[in-house]
Amino acid sequence: MTTHRRSERPRSRRSPVAIGVGALALLAAALLLNLRQAEDAAATARAPTPQGDVWFRGDFETGDLRGWHGDLARPESAQVVTEPVRRGRHAVRITLAPGDRAAQKERAELRLGDKGLERVHAGEGKTVWSGWSLLVPEDHADPPGGQYPILAQWHHRPGRPSGGAGPAHVTGPPPLALYLVSDAGRQSLVLIAQESPAAPPKRLAERAIRRGQWIDLVFQTRWSTGDDGLVAAWIDGEPFTDGARHGPTLYNPLGNYLRLGFYRGKGGTTTNRVYYDEVWMAGAPPPGLAR
Repeated sequence: MTTHRRSERPRSRRSPVAIGVGALALLAAALLLNLRQAEDAAATARAPTPQGDVWFRGDFETGDLRGWHGDLARPESAQVVTEPVRRGRHAVRITLAPGDRAAQKERAELRLGDKGLERVHAGEGKTVWSGWSLLVPEDHADPPGGQYPILAQWHHRPGRPSGGAGPAHVTGPPPLALYLVSDAGRQSLVLIAQESPAAPPKRLAERAIRRGQWIDLVFQTRWSTGDDGLVAAWIDGEPFTDGARHGPTLYNPLGNYLRLGFYRGKGGTTTNRVYYDEVWMAGAPPPGLAR
């Protein structure tokens, strides 16, 4: 009787050195993940949050644009997303593509849905604290031709022509605006103020930023047509402006209103996106701001 022996394949044996290197790689990956999670948790804890007297909160945690009104060319111009977020489960992504026009301009912007809130809390003589988190994505494309888009603007309301005759109208740049300035692929936030539509612009602050990272912004504004107006700002809890800047912050007593999004000159050829989260307005500052 003939017996057939099964051929045995040689067993692969990993050297102790290879096993050790693999274990170290896994350990390093786990440590890096834990470090990133700890950094994210610490950053979330540092996000400025007002403790009281909050009269508007727009954090998009309803999963939609509830509480907001949009000047948008398409539904895709403002979409609530689950990634990236600054805190909670939702943020909003603003998209402006070539040819997108809303309210007669190339813009994709959000403003408060209840117009009365800012009329009551942010009129002549009122001090307002406001803030939000902002992210410019890694794939941001600089608009051509030296266009510097506006990411936030405190826009003036329509005033009456001299003599009170004729329809109300808006002319000129906003009294206060936050620009995204690009230079050789690097981005900076620049805060510009104007005392009147015809006055020269004043650069109140400038700070380089990193794409792909959340930035926490806080603003203190005292709205006034006189010299007692005030603007102060912080980025990530540190001063953005060099102290408080004084001067008129209103063109007329009707007050300003906030617009957030992406606004640029006509003829833009790039598709641009920006993310916002944790928008709030209050009568008192959040804790922890450096002076």
